[in-house]
Amino acid sequence: MKMKKKVNFDICTYCNHKCTFCSNSDPRTIKDQTSLVDFKKVMSNISKYVEISELGLSAKGEVLVNKEFASIVESCKKDFNVPYVYFSSNGALLSKEKAIEIIEAGADSIKFSINALDRESYKDVHLVDDFDLVIDNFKELLKLKKDRYQALKVTISSVINMDENILREEFKKLLGENFDLIDGISVYAISYTPKFDEISSSKVVTKKCSIPFKELYINSDGSLGLCCKDYFDAINFGSLKENDFLDVYNSEEFRSVREMHEKSAFPDNHLCKNCLLYGDQ
Repeated sequence: MKMKKKVNFDICTYCNHKCTFCSNSDPRTIKDQTSLVDFKKVMSNISKYVEISELGLSAKGEVLVNKEFASIVESCKKDFNVPYVYFSSNGALLSKEKAIEIIEAGADSIKFSINALDRESYKDVHLVDDFDLVIDNFKELLKLKKDRYQALKVTISSVINMDENILREEFKKLLGENFDLIDGISVYAISYTPKFDEISSSKVVTKKCSIPFKELYINSDGSLGLCCKDYFDAINFGSLKENDFLDVYNSEEFRSVREMHEKSAFPDNHLCKNCLLYGDQ
């Protein structure tokens, strides 16, 4: 019997923005992208043992930089029958034409990361002058949802430090008549990342994390990683292009991590300990 898992396959860690809150621009970030051939190889390996309930295609970079993205989305549906496929984007590359291509390929959900409410603030946060382009692209996406793709889920994520109700009203002013078609706005606190190294070893972990048990995280090179908060690939369980999935999943290293989570006992300054102490899970 297959195990049921959520999967996040980070198919591109290159990015066209340099957001101040993100670790992507740190030189420790490994830059890579997944080819369609390698995507199919890894997914075939996983699918022998895993029933994928949903598949995310983005994490540490801008997924639309990957030129084979639409083909990868199509493969999710046609080759692997994934019921729910989603991705996040800063939206600068998601023109109306590109959006149609990706939705027609099978994307079920698109999230825009918009972290300012005006052009100047946007430049300060994203370090690029794409605010007007992103807002125009998002408005076009809402029109597409209204006119042609009513089932498409469209959301916004943001790190703007503002009450969620007030932020919602500000986005409503900005986005206009089709605002009510947005399925949700999520506000995320800027919390622990490896930018903030060396956490006190005296603190005790009390929170729990289900990711090592219920989800799979695949790096752009096709290796099995731990989760999207391992920004610099400190933990890597092995290649799924070269090794059978079960051998990697049941490896001593991965079993050890799951045991740490079961017992809430981690070595000092372990990635998971730092994340659970200071993250927003």
